Amino acid sequence: MTCLRGASAIQSVLEQVHDTGLRAFIVWEPVLPTDWAAPSSSTLSRVRDPRAMQFWDRGHLLSKALGGPERFPRSDPVNRIQFNMHGVIWDFVAIFPPGTDRPSFTGAPVVSLADDVHRELEHVAGLITLPTR
Repeated sequence: MTCLRGASAIQSVLEQVHDTGLRAFIVWEPVLPTDWAAPSSSTLSRVRDPRAMQFWDRGHLLSKALGGPERFPRSDPVNRIQFNMHGVIWDFVAIFPPGTDRPSFTGAPVVSLADDVHRELEHVAGLITLPTR
């Protein structure tokens, strides 16, 4: 779940991480009173990496499925959440290593964590052994 500046930060990180197995899922949702419609084509074009897929979540279904912000307590060392999300997960990144259902890193806001996200993605990529061809 992200904002415009966060989307640009995600694109920047994707440009730096060349792991072809990486997938990014960007979920747009209404949070502010001005967020009344799905993102425009120009907004979606901020993330143009083919490894990324973008979705519109009007009903905050993903936030609810994840258990809301309370599922990511600040006391957990993998969480770098820097603000109170007030019941809806937003402007947030979660990195799930392959084959796991627990993130190795979470944080918000995305734009202030780009370097941390890049480091964690490089770490996760270093743990992956790809088959030889």
